[in-house]
Amino acid sequence: MPFCPECNAEYLESVSVCADCQVALVPERQSEDTVEYINWEVVHQVPNEVVGNIIKGVLESAGFDVLLRSYEVVAHGGLSPKPQWGDILVRGDDVERAEAIVDSYISSLSEDDAESRESELENV
Repeated sequence: MPFCPECNAEYLESVSVCADCQVALVPERQSEDTVEYINWEVVHQVPNEVVGNIIKGVLESAGFDVLLRSYEVVAHGGLSPKPQWGDILVRGDDVERAEAIVDSYISSLSEDDAESRESELENV
């Protein structure tokens, strides 16, 4: 009996396309235990949760899947075994593009700070 590869519905032999999904049927039922393993890699280290969430938002708005990983042990008053608060992680094949976006974002902050300091000096 053929099965739909999308919804796993079973059909009679005379049917070749799933009525719901509109895809060609396959001879064997697809396994429901399929697990996708993702190779997450660090793209940037962050000093605190606020900075981490800002950079995470920048990358998500660019279409990346992003994880924010904290090293802080909340049950022990926020102790951390590492000097940084946490890491920003993306899929392994997205690291180079994500690093470029993070670097560009951080550079733009430095330029904005320099411009605001210049305008403050002009107003003195």
